[in-house]
Amino acid sequence: MEQWETELIGNVRELARTKFAERAAAVDREGRFPRENVDELLSLKVPAMALKKENGGLGISVAGQMKIMEEIAYGDGSTAVALNMHVLVAGFLESMPPFSRRDAVLKDMGQNGAMICGPGSVPTGGLDNRQAGFKIHEDGDDLVINGRAGFASMSEGARYALIGGSVDRGEGNEPDVALTVPDLSTPGIKNLLNWDAMGLRGTSSHDIVIENARIPKSEGLVIPAAMMRMVLQAQAQVVDVQTQIRARGALGILAIWLGLSQAAFDFTIDYVKQRHGYLAGPNSNLGGSAGFRSEQPWAQFGIGNMEHWLETGRIVLDDCVRRLETPSERPQAFPRRLVRTGYHLRRMSEEVSAGAMRVCGAHAYVKNRPLERIYRDMVGGNVMAWKTDELMHSLGLSALGQPITFVGPAGT
Repeated sequence: MEQWETELIGNVRELARTKFAERAAAVDREGRFPRENVDELLSLKVPAMALKKENGGLGISVAGQMKIMEEIAYGDGSTAVALNMHVLVAGFLESMPPFSRRDAVLKDMGQNGAMICGPGSVPTGGLDNRQAGFKIHEDGDDLVINGRAGFASMSEGARYALIGGSVDRGEGNEPDVALTVPDLSTPGIKNLLNWDAMGLRGTSSHDIVIENARIPKSEGLVIPAAMMRMVLQAQAQVVDVQTQIRARGALGILAIWLGLSQAAFDFTIDYVKQRHGYLAGPNSNLGGSAGFRSEQPWAQFGIGNMEHWLETGRIVLDDCVRRLETPSERPQAFPRRLVRTGYHLRRMSEEVSAGAMRVCGAHAYVKNRPLERIYRDMVGGNVMAWKTDELMHSLGLSALGQPITFVGPAGT
């Protein structure tokens, strides 16, 4: 890691542990987008950290990016998730074949700090993924877009949206795929501002509705379906492409879990050192105490379990990042490692979040302490990302010699 990266991480850490942490309760309570946090990150050029230098980005290492995501999450999970999704979508755009609109948007992001979102999931409250997404048809020199998709994290802070949709080629013909990056102020595009969740309440993960929005063909990329399949199959065999499209975003989510877990752990340590008394039931063999909770064996046991998961999670994530930055493995080796890392960090998040609540008890469950918010943010991450069962299933398939892919982060 270069010196400038270390300095940038230090600056982000200072922001996250002071200003972001101070604002986090209000962001959560009001369900509002943390615009002040994003503006301060823009002043450090953090949103462009993963873009290539030729596009005006910082070209940060994967290790540096993960540490920044961890530090932001320590202060506010919503800011971290929104930023991570911007970085993921920007990286996907950068990996696409060049076309004029792509190049202009990348320049705007790298040089001017423009942000991007990527609506692509079933709309909020929906039940059928077949209802999600966008249909695109050609009309003269325009592409006309219609549809609705949800979970467009960062949408209130974004200027652009990455929109993909199918282009109907008539009965009996396979639809083509069209990609474009419209400005969210384009007539016909509306942000519903309808995100209202249990946790991660400030991510601005609203639904985007598009009704007859017209985009010049010259600002889009239409790819024949057969060619799209060939491109995806080729990318699946190249670790470097997975680095750009999948791994950075996926590892960013895991780094966010690590930052939230560290915040929960640090709160727990501070709390039990100040919390007096534990009144055991009359039949309990744990015994009552008027001393500090940190002196109780049951609390020490819980903290020990949290510490184990937190530190092994950090080791596993760091190892995965290291291997990603020096790719030399067979194509299937890295997806398997990424799945294994995802499984371990997910279990870490579950153990640390539940352990913190058990050890701290009812007084940590109230709104005037940050743990209940951190807990809800961690539950949100666990609900919306990969499930432990599907991760274990993928590992089993891989161990049996069957090919697997890692397509996250998405579990909605």
